[in-house]
Amino acid sequence: MTYELSKHAQERCQQRAVPQEIVDLAVRFAEVAQAPRRAQCLFFTRRSYRRMEAAGICRKDIQMIEKKKNLRIIVSDDCVITAMYAHQSNKRIKRYA
Repeated sequence: MTYELSKHAQERCQQRAVPQEIVDLAVRFAEVAQAPRRAQCLFFTRRSYRRMEAAGICRKDIQMIEKKKNLRIIVSDDCVITAMYAHQSNKRIKRYA
């Protein structure tokens, strides 16, 4: 599945030093939680790291992602809306019904 970056997402990724490679890996391997207004929140967990290793992703790339603790990528309708850092751990992500 491919996502295009909105102008807002491009600006936020630049401001928060999130390279395009991390966004691409998030779309492929990150965990998904439902966010408000039909959006989805992509975030990395240990399980995501194991899936990346199994898929042959370079350890250097995985370490780059591990440095970006609590990174969240918000997507909706095949478009990346924003990238942000949450102020809570992955275990505490609010699940919207």
